Amino acid sequence: MSSEEAMATLSGIEGVREVKKISERRIIAPCSRDAYRRVVERLAELGFNHVVAITGVDAKDGIDLLLHLGSSLMVTVKVRIDPSDPRIASISDLLPGAEMREREVHDLLGIEFEGHPSPARFMVSEDWPAGVFPLRKSFAPAAPEPRRSCQQ
Repeated sequence: MSSEEAMATLSGIEGVREVKKISERRIIAPCSRDAYRRVVERLAELGFNHVVAITGVDAKDGIDLLLHLGSSLMVTVKVRIDPSDPRIASISDLLPGAEMREREVHDLLGIEFEGHPSPARFMVSEDWPAGVFPLRKSFAPAAPEPRRSCQQ
């Protein structure tokens, strides 16, 4: 599938905003949170079933969730998540390769993937404090204890 064909297909899905061609083999499709699952379903139907990565960025106006799918043509689905309501539908039933990556994003950014089959912690320890997410801008690591000199 060419990037132009993928762009035309994605542009026709309700909730998808201005699909952009980044390079000959990369496109980005920003969409609403409500359209996310529909977009992924359509991409899976088209053969985009290889989850390269799911990443997130704590941006100025929210958390950007970025799903990277493909191989010869890379499609990035971008969703802005409101940090005060950080939830989105899980896609792990559509793309099994997303299961562990969703757990990682949950641990590091606090996005809840609704319907995830196994939301146990993956990146942080079980005793990690609830509501503390290391990749959020609000994260403030504890100050280390000062070292004592051996000569004291």
